[in-house]
Amino acid sequence: MKAHVLFATTILSAALVLGVSSCSQKTDTMTSNNARTITHPDGENPESGYDIRYTAADFVENINYARIALAQNNGDLAEKSILAARDLMGQMKYTTIDTHVIEGIESGRVVYSYDTDYRYHYFPIETGAMEIKKMSHGPLWAKADLAVTDADVVYLTVDLSGNTADKRLDAAEADIKTGHFKAADIQLAKLTDKVVSVDEITSDSLTKARDNILLAHNFVVAGNYTGARYALKHADAALDEMQKDETYETQRADIVKMRREVRHLQHIITTKDPTMAHKAIVKLDMWWAELKEWSKSE
Repeated sequence: MKAHVLFATTILSAALVLGVSSCSQKTDTMTSNNARTITHPDGENPESGYDIRYTAADFVENINYARIALAQNNGDLAEKSILAARDLMGQMKYTTIDTHVIEGIESGRVVYSYDTDYRYHYFPIETGAMEIKKMSHGPLWAKADLAVTDADVVYLTVDLSGNTADKRLDAAEADIKTGHFKAADIQLAKLTDKVVSVDEITSDSLTKARDNILLAHNFVVAGNYTGARYALKHADAALDEMQKDETYETQRADIVKMRREVRHLQHIITTKDPTMAHKAIVKLDMWWAELKEWSKSE
């Protein structure tokens, strides 16, 4: 699949610095296989293999990065992210002219510890088929200077029918220009609540375990061990479901062993010892590959 142009954001020190990335990169570590092809309005799939969820995932990401920038009292950076979101929204409305709805966007749902009534933030996790951008030091939303109070994996639907998104973006920009950052954050949070929904169909326990292992991997690479601990907690819960499921009877001994090791990693990761990061990544890679093999045998 050819790389698709994506807008990216970067973090410099404790603040967010938003920029533009000319292309996405294929991941060469853990990947997910949940992507499906989206057709253009004429019903034909472009030769490039373009998947509009590229654009939808980046739209959601930019809205949520704008919120974090506002939490750090950086209106200029929030405005840049909103500008990127507008451009991406225009692309999606043109490409999905029939329905304006994009489904199946795999995302990390992250809760940060700052003053907001709207707790959920959504960021795409690296998936091979979608070629979501991968940074050398971990995903930007997972950085250690962003305190996390929960993290798990969900699948989103973005609905751009109507003009709700445009109105909320207009209101947020107006609030930013007058220095009302809290009000701007509320506008963007309400935009997310209205336009973005979590798919009702939940993944099977194996997929949930595998994807949360991936989410934990992203946090460890970025040095955010608190975020990794929450993702591992959700992975352990999914493994518990697998352990009770007769479908995985032949893997039960391996699941018990994996759960024991996952819980141990949850414990030692709280020490925030940077020397254990490499070993943790190796373990997470191994668990993810093992779970992927089990999914092939289903």
